[in-house]
Amino acid sequence: MVGYLCPERLSSYEHDARAMQKYVADALKIHENKRYVMGAFFENNHWMLVVFCLEDYYACILDSLQVEKKEMKIIEELKLSWILHCVQCGKRHPTRKNELECKIIKCPQQPRSYECGYYVMKWMYDIIVNYSKRKDSLEKCVSGSNMTPQDMDQARELCSKFCKDNLQCG
Repeated sequence: MVGYLCPERLSSYEHDARAMQKYVADALKIHENKRYVMGAFFENNHWMLVVFCLEDYYACILDSLQVEKKEMKIIEELKLSWILHCVQCGKRHPTRKNELECKIIKCPQQPRSYECGYYVMKWMYDIIVNYSKRKDSLEKCVSGSNMTPQDMDQARELCSKFCKDNLQCG
């Protein structure tokens, strides 16, 4: 149900935008049978999460540090990646010109400057366990209050257990 993007390659757009765009387009093609494709990315010393909703031609960005409206550099690269993906797959949106709508959705906010990775881990886990199986909105899946230190410990443990039980190395 969910495909994944490599965080390192997704975050590489500042160094090599074309390689990142091609990587994302190719990954979306590989995962075209999935409902969602998600990946963590690093911008301005901060981890965020992007979730492509392939059926609906949009991507959601989850940012736990939305203290102000900021311009995210990655958005333009994601849009260009999407166009390349549509060309590669011969897709055509019925009403738009293959434009990817990027939504920055409301989500819990971190109280300090160093918790972003915990929020991304929790959101990824919640999406895998909850959102991918239902038609609820992504906002419902990631809504709730800010994380406590206990929540962060739990997120780390859940992600560790999930990866250990479900992912193969090699």
